[in-house]
Amino acid sequence: PNGLCCLKCGVMNVSRIIREKASKNKRTRLYQCLEKKCGHQFSATTGTLFHDSHLPLTTWFMAIALICEAKKGISACQLQRHLKLGSYRTAWHLAHRIRAAMKEGDFQLTGEGETDETYVGAKVLRKGKPYPKKREKDVVLGMIERGGSVRLLPVANAKRATLQPVLEKHISKDVSVIYTDEHPIYEWGLKDNFEG
Repeated sequence: PNGLCCLKCGVMNVSRIIREKASKNKRTRLYQCLEKKCGHQFSATTGTLFHDSHLPLTTWFMAIALICEAKKGISACQLQRHLKLGSYRTAWHLAHRIRAAMKEGDFQLTGEGETDETYVGAKVLRKGKPYPKKREKDVVLGMIERGGSVRLLPVANAKRATLQPVLEKHISKDVSVIYTDEHPIYEWGLKDNFEG
């Protein structure tokens, strides 16, 4: 808000680097911290998804739009064709970086929340012998903040030792109410951390 500052040390004493000779590096907006102990060089894209990329930002924005709009996903080959990129490897790195940036981080329920576990998976049915082994169902813990989006967390089983650390990590101490079923884990596992 106060203007350009060094991204490493936060000092406002920064200068723009101007190239006197033509070079391969076409970046026009490079900056350097003038603090003697720091001397950090950075650009407008440093620390972002677009850092250290030779592609123009318009190509990045087109790739983000294509990935977000594709109902069933988009492959690196399709990105390469649509964006007219030189190599598959460039398209793959582009898609990989965008998907990594879209990944959701940790969350915590606050206010009024709901949580419950469910079992996912079906029996494998096959006629004839030998009969296949019965497959164990996977356990998924679902959490939602009233008015928010659902978060699904795969867990190993529905035992207290497994669910309690997950609940403690993702439910804030400031939560007012948690709505759930009568599974004893919610009463026993959360009573140490929450009142009521």
